[in-house]
Amino acid sequence: MKKEIKSGFRNEMKKLGSMSFGKKIEYIFDYYKFHIIGVVVALVLIFSVVGTLLNNKPLGFYAMLLNAQGSGFSTEEKVLEARFADMAGIDGSEKVVIDTTATYNPNVNSQFNMAENAKITALFASHDLDALVIDPGVFTYYALNGAFTDLREVLSEDEFGKYESENRIYYIDGAIREKMKSLDAADIDATSLSAEESGIQEKTVSGQADNASKEAEVNQDSDNISGGNSVNENTESKNSKNSDDESTTDVESLNQNAAETLDEMEQFAADLMGTPDVVAREDFMLPDPEKMEKPIPVGIIVTDVKLLSENGYFERTVPVFGVPVVSDRKELAVKFLQFLEEC
Repeated sequence: MKKEIKSGFRNEMKKLGSMSFGKKIEYIFDYYKFHIIGVVVALVLIFSVVGTLLNNKPLGFYAMLLNAQGSGFSTEEKVLEARFADMAGIDGSEKVVIDTTATYNPNVNSQFNMAENAKITALFASHDLDALVIDPGVFTYYALNGAFTDLREVLSEDEFGKYESENRIYYIDGAIREKMKSLDAADIDATSLSAEESGIQEKTVSGQADNASKEAEVNQDSDNISGGNSVNENTESKNSKNSDDESTTDVESLNQNAAETLDEMEQFAADLMGTPDVVAREDFMLPDPEKMEKPIPVGIIVTDVKLLSENGYFERTVPVFGVPVVSDRKELAVKFLQFLEEC
């Protein structure tokens, strides 16, 4: 049996040896195509399984460079992820993600923007987002919604003092954040009150109409007995009309107040957010905590850090670093800040 196999193999080799290169390829494909296809399929399956196993590793850290568009990035995400994992001491059993392609503008209504917002919201909800670097406009949007940690809670006094002395701390006014919350609550309360009061007023109007109708019947009966009294009829008619007018005015006034509250909130948010475009570097002004009622340090300006500037990130705007409140790995977020500064 072995001799027959060897003999057949020699004959095949002789045939191939006498053929041109093109004929050899054609011959091999004609007679061994199913074998080749089988090997290719097996390799694809192996790589797919291995890739799935690697990607299903538990998450060790997730950072996002949001709206980081530039002329071109010279370092790939995988390289950054590997370098940070090595620097932070995260072994290969956990996955490190540094997302540099995400974009989001809260003032733009599009399907893509909605999808990006859903992605970011999901990361916040799952406590997977550990560090964010964003342009000032969107950073302020998230900060005023309570998304970022007070830096005094995660940095040492020396670290905080260093950034403060370099005038790189990004503050928000806690009083404005509280006002936004109160406006939201006022809008909800006013809308709810409007609906309730409208119902009450409708019942009042209906009740008053019923009473007026009954009184009219009584007066009519009285008129039939006494021959009528034109003065009483006029008086009752006027009272009923005035009551209806007052009820209608109350409802309209309440609805108008609710609408004004909503308009005030929307205008306040519009003034706060500014234009939909990212803030250009030349137009950026660092918020002054001296002018704030309740200054809260929530961000660090990282415009000139080597990793961002040399790799083309945030070329058109000013990047601000922040630590999400929901992060369960805040110590790694601080290490990521150091990674940005030192690498």
